[in-house]
Amino acid sequence: MKANHILLCGAIASVVAANAVAATTSKTVTTQGYVDTAVATKQNKLSGTSGYAVTYGSSAGQTDGRQIVTSLGSDTSATTLPTTGAVVTGLNAKQNTLNGSANTVVTYTGTAGGTGSKGVYQASGSYSSQTSNLAEAGHVNTAVTNAFNEHLTCNTYATPGDTTSDCLLWNVNTLSGTYMPQNQ
Repeated sequence: MKANHILLCGAIASVVAANAVAATTSKTVTTQGYVDTAVATKQNKLSGTSGYAVTYGSSAGQTDGRQIVTSLGSDTSATTLPTTGAVVTGLNAKQNTLNGSANTVVTYTGTAGGTGSKGVYQASGSYSSQTSNLAEAGHVNTAVTNAFNEHLTCNTYATPGDTTSDCLLWNVNTLSGTYMPQNQ
């Protein structure tokens, strides 16, 4: 009896061991319907191009691609996808739109992106009311020329007697009143 018992135990162990190996290497029999259902819920492996993001297409299972770019362009109808770095770099190079009005010049305040403004001297106004304005070169030239002509006279010319030669010594005439530059 002992021999039969040992033989039976050995046979059972062999069957269990054989089934364990078979379970990992053999195919399970199933129905065609089960396989079709499982395959229908899957899609083909995604394909794409390096440097492109995969996007959902116009129908189930279809994919499209959008190029990933690392710098911003000027095309307002572009369909590319900029990186965060591209957006940050683009925004850091910009500032708010400047506000201004006619006859003003934008000035830098000393702070990055900070602006102010100065008026441009207007010949139609009085000079004293425009002391904080900027003068155009033409107005400065006229004012200096008029000042020399009205308030200075040449005492000594480089070539004596030649009033077209350079003046070496100027005399200042008497000044009075408020000076108003003339238009060019």
